[in-house]
Order: sequence, then structure tokens, then C-alpha cells
Amino acid sequence: MSSPAYYCSPGFIESLMRAHAPQRRLRVLDVQPLAVDSSASILAVLTAGQTSRPVGHFGLLVIFEADGEPARTERMVLKLKPPGHEVSAMLAGLAQACGGELARTYPAFATRSGFHHTHHRELALYAQTAPELMPRIWGLHHDDEAEVYAILMEYLDQAEVELLNSVMQPEAWTDEHLRTALDHLAAWHARHLVGEPDGALPAWPDLPSPAYMQQLSPLWQALLTNAATNHPALYSAERTALLQEAIARIPEYWAELAAAPRTLCHNDLNPRNTCFRRDAAGRLQLCAYDWELATYHVPAYDVVELLSFVLDADRYHLRPHYLEYYRQQLHARTGRFADAEAFRRLAGLAALDFGLHRLGMYLMAHTVGPYPYLPRVVDSFFDTLTQLQPLRPEPVYA
Repeated sequence: MSSPAYYCSPGFIESLMRAHAPQRRLRVLDVQPLAVDSSASILAVLTAGQTSRPVGHFGLLVIFEADGEPARTERMVLKLKPPGHEVSAMLAGLAQACGGELARTYPAFATRSGFHHTHHRELALYAQTAPELMPRIWGLHHDDEAEVYAILMEYLDQAEVELLNSVMQPEAWTDEHLRTALDHLAAWHARHLVGEPDGALPAWPDLPSPAYMQQLSPLWQALLTNAATNHPALYSAERTALLQEAIARIPEYWAELAAAPRTLCHNDLNPRNTCFRRDAAGRLQLCAYDWELATYHVPAYDVVELLSFVLDADRYHLRPHYLEYYRQQLHARTGRFADAEAFRRLAGLAALDFGLHRLGMYLMAHTVGPYPYLPRVVDSFFDTLTQLQPLRPEPVYA
């Protein structure tokens, strides 16, 4: 089936809901379309124009009966994901559009840049992971033969949640929102912490590691050259040289990262993919969605990204305080992060990875179709490096 109407039909929606909750007696009576803004989902939006299959987010008003109770109505979103090979091909097309070194280099790494397995990874996490930070999932469907990957999830309404897709309003992130996010991230990261180096980590082919980062160093170099060439106002000679040094020192700094505890990170944790609910008592709860890029990294990785997105120049001075608040919350739950200076160093090293990989990919897309929020994120990221100084000599602890 290739029509969105089939996947939005009562029969298909009922099959998802029944498979997800087999212990319940469910019957879908009707499904009506509901407007939904999916512009924040960059991968789906970019890939949708290059595939004949239905891809994107479809808002639905679902009327159903459950366990013999009176019919109820729920607003849901059906997310139809493109297969990873189509996402990889789309990104390879962006690299070609950038030209130069990136166009020549990217094809060799197109399936290794973190996007080739997005269709399996997000569904697996929603099926297997404790849902504390996640939206409510009503159903999941994967069909490798037909390449259909569907997520039926709750509809997040701008009128009912806070800071939904707030990437253009970083000032709306109050101290309460930031501390709540860091507290809930600490709980999530503590719950998924892997204590021994490489112990119990999944065998994901694009999992960051010393070998992975070193093998992909030609790609990091090409992404950096593209950013510096096309966006010199953002990537000055000094900033470019800093990341150039980071590439040269990957074996050195990744030896430290590989020895540290790692955890399940969202790896795209920013205001495009987050919002907040309030419970009956008025307490905030962070909700993070679009887990397709999830990975394992040191816990501070997600925090480095979030703070780069929400701290503008007038709040750069608060970055150390928020990092320390997160460390305290994480240590209280794990007993593993007592040394504040050592934690800051790991955060700085994680920032290098974020800059080389994720920001490099962002700048590739930004070269073809500008993202208005990205310049301030880049500036905030480089302030992170200025504050944390990750490339200074490793301190010697008594």
C-alpha cells in the first residue's frame, strides 16, 4: 500500500493499537484527519520530497472502544518514517549540493554517519525502553519487506504543553524549565548508565567509539571544511583551527571518553524535539520525542547540546552553573560523578564530538537551505569550548 489514506484508516490504526496492547479489547470506530505541524522533523521533511512512499506526520482524531467501556476519542499522530537508506541517500544529495571536499568525501561514509538505521532504532526504543521521557505510544508497526515503519503516538498540543518546538524562542526556557530538564535527564541517564567501558553496549554500527571517530575523521574534516568555506562568519580561522586540532587529537581524547561510563543519549536533544507537561500539582515534566538518532555517549553529551540551543550570549555565564547542577543530580542517583572538574572535562570532550559530528551535519544542511536558529547555536557551542577548554592538557589529579 502506498496511499496515506490506507495507513490512516480505522483498520490499520486498530491493528497497531491491538498489537501494542494485546491484553485489551480494542475496536476503532472512526478516524478523522487532524492538522499537525511536522516542520520540526527535519529528516522526514527533507526525505518526503525524494520518495514516492508516504512519509511524515499525520494528525488523527481516533474514536475507539476499549474493554467494553463507552467509546472515547483521542488525538494521535501517525509518524510514517522513511527507511534509513532513503535518509542516507537524501543526506548524500545534500553533500553533493555543497560541492568541494564534502561532495568528494561523503559517499564513502554515507551509511555510517548515524542515519542509516534510524527507522529501526526509534521503533525499537519506543518498544523496549521505559517511557519516562517519551510521549505516549499507542502502536508500532515495522515491515521490512514493504519498508513501512509507523509510530502511533500521542498528539502534543501547543495549547496543552509548554515550549513545543521552541527552537526560535530560547528566551522562553526559564530557569525552572532548564532545571527540570536537567533533573529529568539526570534520572534518565542514571537509569541507563553502562558502568564498564563498552560493557553491555548494543552492537550498533554507528556507535561512537575510538575506532568509529578515527575511521570517520576524513568526514569530520570535510564537514569542517564545508562549514568554514561556506560560513566564514560562523567558522572563523580561530574556531576552525580549534576543531582541526580536535580531529587530530581524536585518539587522545577518545581514550578518555572510552574509559568513562556511558548512557543512552537522545543525541538530538534540543527545543525542536522537546516540550514540557505539567502534572495535576503544577510540576513540570520533560517530554522528548524523535529518538531516531539515539546513541550511547557520556551522560553530559545531551546536556552540552541542550545548553548550546537554549543559552544565548546573555546567559552564557550560566552554563557552568547548569552543568554543575546536572552533575549533582546525576551523582546523587549514581554515586559515580563526585569529581566536578573531571566531569567538566568529560563534558568538554563530549562537546568536541557534538561539534565535529552533529554540528557538522547541521552546517551541511544549512549550506543548502538555511536554518535561522543555527548561527546562535554555533556561537553558543564555541562558547562551550571557550569555557571548558577540552583541548588543554589533561589535569593530573592527586
